[in-house]
Amino acid sequence: MIHCVGSRQIEGVHKPQPDGKVNDYCSRVCCTATLSTANRIRERFPDINVYDVYQDIRTYGRGHEDYYTKASKNRVTFLRYVGEEVPEVVQAEEKAGYPLLVKVKDHLTWGEEVELPVDLVVLSVGMMPSPIKDLTDMLKIAPGNDRFLLEVHPKLRPVETAVAGVVLAGTAQGPMNIQESCAAAEAAATKVAILLSRGTVELEPYVAKVDTERCNGTGECVQVCPQEDAIHLETLNEAEKTFQRAVVTAANCNGCGVCVSACPNKALDVQGWRLDEFEAMVEAITARPPALEEIP
Repeated sequence: MIHCVGSRQIEGVHKPQPDGKVNDYCSRVCCTATLSTANRIRERFPDINVYDVYQDIRTYGRGHEDYYTKASKNRVTFLRYVGEEVPEVVQAEEKAGYPLLVKVKDHLTWGEEVELPVDLVVLSVGMMPSPIKDLTDMLKIAPGNDRFLLEVHPKLRPVETAVAGVVLAGTAQGPMNIQESCAAAEAAATKVAILLSRGTVELEPYVAKVDTERCNGTGECVQVCPQEDAIHLETLNEAEKTFQRAVVTAANCNGCGVCVSACPNKALDVQGWRLDEFEAMVEAITARPPALEEIP
């Protein structure tokens, strides 16, 4: 049994994933699952030799350390490799009497090179998120560096996304075992139940506002807006002229201010936080106090 296949990868050592990145995260649940399987094999078939080839044993859950202790008592043979020296699985010679040969440099025996004649190789594969770019684009939610979906805060808001009303649960956020997935699902259901039980939705007053005299309908704000239908272009007619202007739907805007920075004409502000107010505050902060100017 070989741990950390497809996770804890090192750039330049392991083959990149289809998107060109390596999975440098720990998949967390693999060690416990592998040790549990090794114990069951030894208990049901005591004559079988089980080799556990690992980088680090991370049985992080409550009581999961017992799987490792039990595996040691069940005489599972442990061999430790480092990430730069990946175990090699090759086909054995035709008359060898076994189909596969695993070559590994064991750092529990100070780097001794070991060859394991085996009948079966079990790869402990790390979890990877499914490709859901169509869903993330539709909901305007962001994945993290590990491609799993990103919560607002891992401690304070562990199942909420930056998009109001969209919550996460289970392995959409990262590798989880069954207990963690159930706990995340309960938290997500509770958040949704709170929203539905209110009957009404309170909106923040700090939403984008368009200065129609400056707006010339470039559409830059629409392209960068992360909220669905928060801002759009409307075609208007005035004095026999047709032109476009940006229009904000306040119910969908969360006041993030991305459109303000994108507008080339400075035609957008967040209500209560105008650009000229910020500029005045910056000038006040950087200005020298009059008292200091009088000191020779």
